Amino acid sequence: MQSVVLPSPVQEAFLQQVFDRANLTTLPDSDLQIWILNILPSFVANITVQHVTSYFSVVQQRPCPISQQAVQLLNSSSSTFQPETQDQIYQLILGSLTGPAPLRCYANQSYYAFLTSSFMSFQFPSLTTFLSLMPPARVPELMESMSPAEVSSLLNRPNAVDDVTQICPLFRIYPKTPQYLQTEPLLPDGLARQVLSCVWPQVLKVESQSEVNQWFDLRLVQYLPLLTSQFIAPDVMRNASCLAFKKFVSAMATYNYTAAEFSQSDIYDTILVYLNSSSDSTPKCYNTSNPDLNSTAWFADYISVFLSFITLDDLLKFGSIKPFLVNLENLQLFSQISVPDDVLEYYVTLLFEMNPSFSAYYLPLKFRCLAPASSFLQLSPEQLKNISSSIHQNCTDVLPEVSAALASNAEVLTVNAIEALGQSSTGLSTAQISGAGGDVLLDALTVLKLVEGWNLDQAMMIIQTLLSSGVYQINSVASLQNLGSLIIGVQTSIISLISGNIFLEAIKSELFVTNVIGAPVIVQQTIVSQIISVSSSSDSVITNVPDLMATEIPRVFLLGVSSSSAAAQTVNQKKWKHEQAVLIFETVAAQFSNPEDMSFQVLQGFTCSRIQSFSSSKVMNLIRGCKRRANQTLVLQESQLTCMYHYIKSADLAAFSQYPAEVLVYYNYSMINRSLCRSYFSSLGTASFSVLSSTLSFKKQTLFNNARDCLGISGFRISRDQLDVLGSMCCFLSGDYIQSSDSYVLEKLKQCVDLSAQQISALESVLLGGNTSYGPSGSWDRTTLENLGLLPLYLTANIWSKFSQANKQRFLKTFIRDLKKNDKASEMKLLNMMNEVNKISRVRIKRSAETACTVGQIQQTQVYSDMFPFAYDVLQFNACLSVQTLKDNLEAVTDRVYERSYQRIVLDKLNQAYPGGLSDGVLQVLGPASRAATPDDVRKWNVTKIDTLWSLMNQRNGDWDAEMVQLLVSKYLSVNGNTLGTNELNALGGTNLCALNTSVLNSITAASVERASAFSLTSCSSEKKSVLFSIAQNAFNATNTRSTNTVSITTYQLLQNYLGGADVTFVRTLVNSSVNMDVLTFMSLKQSVINVLIVPEVKSLLGVNVADLKTYESAAQIQEWIGLQLQSDLDTLQIGVTGGRNSTVSATTTSSSSTKAPSAQTSTTAAGSRVWSPVCLQLLLLAVTMTTLKLLH
Repeated sequence: MQSVVLPSPVQEAFLQQVFDRANLTTLPDSDLQIWILNILPSFVANITVQHVTSYFSVVQQRPCPISQQAVQLLNSSSSTFQPETQDQIYQLILGSLTGPAPLRCYANQSYYAFLTSSFMSFQFPSLTTFLSLMPPARVPELMESMSPAEVSSLLNRPNAVDDVTQICPLFRIYPKTPQYLQTEPLLPDGLARQVLSCVWPQVLKVESQSEVNQWFDLRLVQYLPLLTSQFIAPDVMRNASCLAFKKFVSAMATYNYTAAEFSQSDIYDTILVYLNSSSDSTPKCYNTSNPDLNSTAWFADYISVFLSFITLDDLLKFGSIKPFLVNLENLQLFSQISVPDDVLEYYVTLLFEMNPSFSAYYLPLKFRCLAPASSFLQLSPEQLKNISSSIHQNCTDVLPEVSAALASNAEVLTVNAIEALGQSSTGLSTAQISGAGGDVLLDALTVLKLVEGWNLDQAMMIIQTLLSSGVYQINSVASLQNLGSLIIGVQTSIISLISGNIFLEAIKSELFVTNVIGAPVIVQQTIVSQIISVSSSSDSVITNVPDLMATEIPRVFLLGVSSSSAAAQTVNQKKWKHEQAVLIFETVAAQFSNPEDMSFQVLQGFTCSRIQSFSSSKVMNLIRGCKRRANQTLVLQESQLTCMYHYIKSADLAAFSQYPAEVLVYYNYSMINRSLCRSYFSSLGTASFSVLSSTLSFKKQTLFNNARDCLGISGFRISRDQLDVLGSMCCFLSGDYIQSSDSYVLEKLKQCVDLSAQQISALESVLLGGNTSYGPSGSWDRTTLENLGLLPLYLTANIWSKFSQANKQRFLKTFIRDLKKNDKASEMKLLNMMNEVNKISRVRIKRSAETACTVGQIQQTQVYSDMFPFAYDVLQFNACLSVQTLKDNLEAVTDRVYERSYQRIVLDKLNQAYPGGLSDGVLQVLGPASRAATPDDVRKWNVTKIDTLWSLMNQRNGDWDAEMVQLLVSKYLSVNGNTLGTNELNALGGTNLCALNTSVLNSITAASVERASAFSLTSCSSEKKSVLFSIAQNAFNATNTRSTNTVSITTYQLLQNYLGGADVTFVRTLVNSSVNMDVLTFMSLKQSVINVLIVPEVKSLLGVNVADLKTYESAAQIQEWIGLQLQSDLDTLQIGVTGGRNSTVSATTTSSSSTKAPSAQTSTTAAGSRVWSPVCLQLLLLAVTMTTLKLLH
């Protein structure tokens, strides 16, 4: 029958008859087996649901082999079955596996294989059913029976996972889950991620290091890329074991974030939460008694590369990190990862607080840049070479005290030691240098000449040792250039012996010129003089002298500059002083059609004297060319600004932004349209009000009052918007305004050059109020100080007390150095600031210890610190500074000691060191300490060289009393061959020159004055001014190209600073010379000369500046002159000046008041004996004068 194929109706009919009449249910198993194997196969094709059900009722309780054969029979024809039939078969098989004897046919085999053979092709059960078929008591047995490959096969079956929530129960009960994860291919992402979610909590709780390693290094390798933000969320990771978390951090350090939905910063956020969950001050996951948790590589273990996201606040929250500071793995991590500067500094500071003797040699490069100087001591030669080169290559700014510490390691200075030190040679003491000898220094010259930042005493000692030992001579281009940066140590006496031609060749090297610029000015001037000696024509001089050294060209050599485009371009590239620029301005400006192309160095020479030949439009263009450019501001003088205003008021008064902001200070506010006042004050707010002379200082209040009215400021409160308009005018707000205004006022006060005590008190009140961008005082740190700009210079102990000592020290170290480096504050301001700081921090010394050093001897390293000597009070400074340390590091000390009591100690110790008197070399680096000297000190000084005189007279070091100047100059002049020549006059400058006796001044030659700089002689007596004017008049007489009764503009400008000593005769020649004298110069004339000038003369003398008589009418000199003039004459000026005499005054009164002026004169000229005539004669004289002036013009 098996080979016969019957039609379906016949099959169905036959099967129906079989199930109805064959009594299969009662047949013995052997007979039934015959039916299954031999009879029924021909009739099961296309079997129906009804017949399948009947079939199963016959076979399902039979022995397992027969049941299996029965299903196999159906399976052989399953392709002919309808879906409903197949489904019924699945259900019937499923039913056979459950019931009173579930899985009755299961033997010692794989549970998965058993189900596979049970269901054959009739749909494998879903995961849910798969799990439900297992009797609870047999679950371990059945799950153990399956291989990882079978579990993988199960989960990869189509639609096998009917409920993803069942995956976790599967893997929770599957004993071979680790093997599965490690060996089997990933499921589709969704299912694989579900698998990961099932094991992840378990992984995070593992407490065994080896087991943690197994999970992350083997089992989860495929699954970690499937992590999502849910897996790594802080709430999920918070309860992880320390070992698991450490391994997690390690895995995330090398993770590929390209396709991840989270970032490294998210990992750091999780790390931060985890590590901050410690219940005490001990950092999380650190336990010295637990071998698994006692590693001090805490940062490397638990933060790793995510350290880049750390902040100082984060670091402070971790608890006490002191045990981890010196761990080399941590140090290596910090060296490789970029972290904020304040984090690095805190770490390094704490490291050395805990381990003061820790050597910088063991620090990563980045840490060496922040290490204290003490960590660079006691290094071997090899260590010195390694460290010195590394810090100069990798650190942007090596502190001077670090260089000094490195240099102190070279007990015997050899060539190798110098090569090892390199740039840190700037920390060498003069004793080390002199002890090295000429041969060593010569062999090391290739290194020494490239070192930047030599102190003068160091450079002088190197040069002196080289020359005195006979191994070096300075007499050629090569010998000059080979000195490199050491050129600063060459004395003027040597420079003056070298021919100008040699210098002409030497300056072709830009590096040589750069090095010379760092030398004392007297050295630069001497080099320029030697260059000029080759060819003294103006065109040759401006061609030969390097651009950066042009400031040292004597004015007299600029008078013949050619009126050519080439010459103008050459001049335009150079650096000039104001006194030079005024002389060359007209020649250069004539060659430029666009003032924007003119340098500020030339434009600073703008004067009303020099623009007379230009059209009004060109003058206006020149004024516009003087406005601020990018970050450049042209510093103009008051006389220049008032001159500019006279032209502006006749042109476009309202084009505020087109002119230098400082010009607006001199505007007549009444001439400004009210609708434009805000624009005016907005432009004015960018001006520097320091330009105002003391005579016009009242303008500040006047301008502020007008600004209040314009901006609608009522009371003391000023809004942020109004503060922005006021700009630099905020610098003269009173304390009431500062305290009542928007806290933004602090940002404006940062820009001020100086602040009064009242302003300081007010700004401190605002800060302490807590309602500023700086927050309450409890939150202040080093960043707060940095954000305050220059305000810390003015803060008192009230504010400094709110900062920790560590924050103050870290801030001040960089703040003070920046102030010094960029010349942002005077020594007195620095001293005042440190006095306020030290009111809080300075340790009080017991009286019994006054003469003993209790805070540590001052060594080479300490004196190079920018914080020196602020840590020492005057008693400890005296006790701890040895004479030898002072001698060996003199300039390092004198450059940092500002207070007189400290400077006096320095002088006393130097007197001990040099009982025979201080030498030129010592005096040249004495600096501000020289001002603490007494006459008795000076009498023992050896002031023999011009270099010494120049250094002692340097105004940056403070002012001298007249007696001391006289004593110093007499000491200098007592040396054979020394005179008051050009160099000496330049060294003295105006104030010190005025201190000399008249007899000494009379010894000055005209030739010396001719080449000297322009001096301010305001402090000179009238007699001394007259003496100096007479000499200057002789000096510059040859420059006057006009007739004898007039003076050229050039001569006038050369003599301008000396005019305070001019007699009335000379001033009257100026009246006829169209010099356009500014009123400040006019006021500098002798009052007796001013008083005898009549109105028409003054009008001619001042020219376009005559309107400034009204501007300065409050000045005493002007008031006195006005009182001597007829009001009717003053009215002819049409500038609104009042206070003159009434023309109806009696002749007697007139005569009486008129003779008063000449009586004040000290000159014996004819003008000095002038007596006022009666009114009629005076009118006649006036008429004659007016006629003469008209003829002259």
